[in-house]
Amino acid sequence: MKVIATLAAGGLLGLASLWGSPNAHADSAREQQACQLMDDPAGPQMGYTPAEYAFMQLRATMSAQGARDVMSQAAQDLCPNHIIDLPASWR
Repeated sequence: MKVIATLAAGGLLGLASLWGSPNAHADSAREQQACQLMDDPAGPQMGYTPAEYAFMQLRATMSAQGARDVMSQAAQDLCPNHIIDLPASWR
């Protein structure tokens, strides 16, 4: 009986790890989009900082937390030159 309980618990943990958290790690396409938006000259031309412009654009298609996570991960993984553009609490 202990073996069955152990296998069942292991199976549940395995399934949980397959689904995981949807915001645990943003996909690379979204991260690339975030970097491109922070590099877009249209933002500063309209009076926005790179992070403000990217957040505004990303927020149109996802939650505020999702946009924050994507931008933070993108700055760490793909465009470290934009880390300084992010609010301190996002770094």
